[in-house]
Amino acid sequence: MPNYCSTSELAEMRGCSVQYIRKQVQDGEIRAVVAPESSNNKKEYLIPLSELTDREQWLYTNRIRSIYGLKPLKEPKSFKPKKSLEEFSAAQREQIAIWTTILDKWQLVRNQYKGKLKKAEIDELFCGMIAVDYPDINVSASILYRKYRAYQDGDYSGLVDNRGGKNKGTTKLDGKETDILSDAFMWFYLDERRLPISRCYAFLQEWVLEFYPEMYNDIPCERTFRRMAEALPEAVIAYFRLGEKAMKDKYLPYVERLYEDIEANDVWIADNHTFDFITIGENGRQHRLYLTAFTDAKSGVMVGWNLTDNPSSQSTLLALRHAILRFGVPRSVYFDNGAEFLVSDIGGRGHRRKKDWNNKELAPTILQALGIEMHNAEVRNAKAKPIERTFGTVKNHISRVIETFCGGTILERPESLKWKLKKGIIPEDQQIRDIFGTLIDGDYNVDLYGGQERRYKGKTRIEVWNESIKRTKLRKLVNNEDVNVLLARVSLPQKITREGVYITFAGERLWYGAEEHTMFEIGKKVYVRYDPANIREARLYEYGTDKYLDTWHLNEATIIPYLTDNKEDIANYEKLRRSNEKAIKDYKKGITDKLDDRQKIDFMQAAFSKARRGEAKFHIDLPNAFEPVVSDKFVEDNPILDGVTEIKIDIERMNEAALQNRRSNL
Repeated sequence: MPNYCSTSELAEMRGCSVQYIRKQVQDGEIRAVVAPESSNNKKEYLIPLSELTDREQWLYTNRIRSIYGLKPLKEPKSFKPKKSLEEFSAAQREQIAIWTTILDKWQLVRNQYKGKLKKAEIDELFCGMIAVDYPDINVSASILYRKYRAYQDGDYSGLVDNRGGKNKGTTKLDGKETDILSDAFMWFYLDERRLPISRCYAFLQEWVLEFYPEMYNDIPCERTFRRMAEALPEAVIAYFRLGEKAMKDKYLPYVERLYEDIEANDVWIADNHTFDFITIGENGRQHRLYLTAFTDAKSGVMVGWNLTDNPSSQSTLLALRHAILRFGVPRSVYFDNGAEFLVSDIGGRGHRRKKDWNNKELAPTILQALGIEMHNAEVRNAKAKPIERTFGTVKNHISRVIETFCGGTILERPESLKWKLKKGIIPEDQQIRDIFGTLIDGDYNVDLYGGQERRYKGKTRIEVWNESIKRTKLRKLVNNEDVNVLLARVSLPQKITREGVYITFAGERLWYGAEEHTMFEIGKKVYVRYDPANIREARLYEYGTDKYLDTWHLNEATIIPYLTDNKEDIANYEKLRRSNEKAIKDYKKGITDKLDDRQKIDFMQAAFSKARRGEAKFHIDLPNAFEPVVSDKFVEDNPILDGVTEIKIDIERMNEAALQNRRSNL
């Protein structure tokens, strides 16, 4: 049977013109040889049967068999509809991906050198390139032609090499070995310690020697596992090798926030930022200040801030107070899950669910007292904090103009910084505090609005706030007393003790009392509001009803060092004790003042009078029948006479016995 078919025969099987087949042969898309009987004026091409698809080979075979009068062959089951990609195994899909990449590169190389080299030369050059990049793949021009034909036909089966016996082809990972070796390799590779592939491959070899020594000689080359690692989705690699946060930040969908449905002061966003410049504190220590800031979500205006040495709940409260005094009270605030925000008296628990928090009773928070709703960012989700973009702008507008700008990374650090620090060219903390408000309101807040709403394009941030606030109602504290009360810190609920009530300030307990009134309130459950700027007084509120009770003052006299010789401190403490003692006495005196001297009777007299009145009620009832109880010693000496035993008592004998007992004890 012939091993070649003519261009006309192939054109008939494919349903196209002979000219089209000849052009494909001349372009190198179909491999063919020149027929010996062809003339120089007109070449005839013979196409090897290996260039035909399986179906075309079946059609050609049946055509020849019919010429020789043989019965045609049945259509093989393999000519059924082509398999989808999902029907192939993981190893086969890897082969398909590799060959798809190779064939695409082949066409790019052909187009690149088109007109400069013959296609046969290009193909030979490309096969050499593939041999370097894929050393375990056998590539030739004929294989490229056959694979490309299957690729064009969408026949994935033509890209999978299943011939030549076990483990022959682009990879040795077939069947059971695929699961065992690939799983073991991925165990080493998909680890947060981020071992390089070469190290993972070395560990894989050791692992196989330990658990499957019979498979050691069949381990594919390192390149096979490298391709396997490269085929993994980037999100999977990020999750296992870089961590969940890196995966969320880069690969999870980021939902853009819609700002059209909110107005100014509807949402304030709070966060802390470390300045990218160095200052010097009052103690002469060089450090970087922190910024606690609240930004209006609608306009981007920085409404309030506080500069601090260390982010804390106190800095959060001062920044909130600053913002409220300037722009009014927001309807909600948006915090992350930092400890400086989720404290018991400012915002409450948020996402935190610690056991000890759940066991504590909490007083109304500052946000609740102000009618502000709190929202929290998703834990460990950097995309959930839009204020980060604000801090990026602050860095460019403010931090970069400071002499000691140090940058956020070592790559941003100016070379002159070290020299400036050595020469003492360093701004002081107070200098930054003095100019910061001007830089924010005079530069940042009047800069162009950078949000997504097109209607505000070309307007400044403060202009957006001013326009938006007109469409809503401004919530504002009307007097300073409300500011001091509603923005005061709040203690946990506590019972009044003999020392009074306390707050924890700077790690120490400070006690408050009302002098003579403290002891009369012992046991009552209250909570305390106090202004950190004025800790000499505190306001008491009844727990459960939030009713104002009284204002108590700091018991400075009770704050005495453990070892002290200061007579004034001790005198003040004793004075406080005497005052409390006198108050108790006066309290009793006030009750008994209504009695005259005649009514203030002696306790013994009162008890005797009561007993005399009850004496008439006391009597003993004896039954008529009784049983005598006598000692056996006196039965013979004192016979029972008429049912009665006569008992004689010798007093002199008893006195003598008692005297002898006293002498023996001396």
